[in-house]
Amino acid sequence: MKLYLLYTGGTIGCVGTPLAPLQGPKFVKAFKDNVEGTITTQISGTTIHYDWFEKTLDSTNMQPSDWLLMANKIVDNYEGYDGFLILHGTDTMAFTSSALSFLLPNVSKPVIVSGSQLPLFFQNDSENCTLLYNTDALRNVLGAIEFATFKMPEVCLYFDDYLYRGNRVVKSNASEFTAFTSPNFPALGEYGVLPVINNSMLMPQPKNKAIDNHIPQVKQILQTIKANIDSTATIPLLMFPAYYNVNGDESLLVSMIQNIMKSSPTIKGLILEAYGEGNVPSYQQMQNVLKSIHGSGTVIVDCTQVYQGDVNYNAYATGAWLKSCGVISGYDMTAIAAITKLIVLNAQYGTNDISQIEQLMVKDLAGELTSYYSLSGYQNQFLSPGQCLYSLNGNYQFINNTTGSLILYDLTGTKPAAIWQKDLGVPGRLVMQSDCNLVFYNNDFDPIYASNTPQIGTNAFFQLENDGSLCIYDLYTNSLIAKIN
Repeated sequence: MKLYLLYTGGTIGCVGTPLAPLQGPKFVKAFKDNVEGTITTQISGTTIHYDWFEKTLDSTNMQPSDWLLMANKIVDNYEGYDGFLILHGTDTMAFTSSALSFLLPNVSKPVIVSGSQLPLFFQNDSENCTLLYNTDALRNVLGAIEFATFKMPEVCLYFDDYLYRGNRVVKSNASEFTAFTSPNFPALGEYGVLPVINNSMLMPQPKNKAIDNHIPQVKQILQTIKANIDSTATIPLLMFPAYYNVNGDESLLVSMIQNIMKSSPTIKGLILEAYGEGNVPSYQQMQNVLKSIHGSGTVIVDCTQVYQGDVNYNAYATGAWLKSCGVISGYDMTAIAAITKLIVLNAQYGTNDISQIEQLMVKDLAGELTSYYSLSGYQNQFLSPGQCLYSLNGNYQFINNTTGSLILYDLTGTKPAAIWQKDLGVPGRLVMQSDCNLVFYNNDFDPIYASNTPQIGTNAFFQLENDGSLCIYDLYTNSLIAKIN
């Protein structure tokens, strides 16, 4: 394996008191002296190319333009290497691994971000370093490189024996080696006695969509994003119990939003870290301010501040009003994924027409959310009884009823209206299979309905469209295979 290792700074490269990151050449010398031999002698055929940030960073000082520096380095070297390892500080590691998944769509090779809670080296003198006693850094580096040999087509984060999807993680512990967790998506792999990978959870190989086939176009997109990424901003806003006057204009949260919107650079993305299933205080001043800033061209995404779970802002009256003010759901995205995704999309597409960005925000681009509008043959494969899909515009709902009926509802009227229905008699799971067939299985796992779709690819997805049509598409070409209704 030809490995490209990019050192950006962070705890893993820190020495001294107080800790500060080694500069690139000194880190590489210490790595070659103490670590490289273990890798190259025990992982057969491995060679390492080193690169580094000219000015190494504590990741606390990381900013969006630094994501572009990493992404461009990877794309510039993409064709020459089999895997990529980015060594990074833990404070903003989850932001970086998430952002890279959107900056490098359809990767066909592993891009793994890792670091440590303790430094990798102890500095004996001004020139020489040895391994730090009891550090987690060595195990993280070796595990990340071992998993890179599995050739998964993902941007990942590896830490404390676990391989995670990069846009699903949060830093959950500041003082233990188990620093990261993935609240809404299983780990992709675990390193015990042997490394084990969960192949069913991996993104599929992108085939003709892969970066490999579109390097010039990807470079052009990254140039556009780089040119725009500092001109607008996306910010989170944590909901908390705060004073407001129902009969007046006084409201602490509203005042905060109004003052934030005067910031420079211009705020074009607002991530609400809401209560529970996406609930936000519903007094009139709050409704007015959110409707106003959305009307002025700011994308507003409703995420939950709760560690685990997803947004269903139709469940309570304190959330149901958000849609009328232009707020879109973040579903089960972490707030970190929502922030980084919106920063990248605003920089890529501009902010003159936010409808395109809003549609992409609720679409699964890199495995960052469980799709609520489609079933895929590789992820989010089935609807259990009582579960449903929505169209992107929220106008239609497709439900696998608990009584054994598949029903399509039009939600645009005063109450839901059934416009298509298939009664199957018994409850069961509706499965989107990898062979491109949509199949309904009863509780005994007997198939009692199938779309009998012609297999034109190796995988497919079933989607509820904005016009209410139920369609099956080829996963790799997006070509229409069949229309159900």
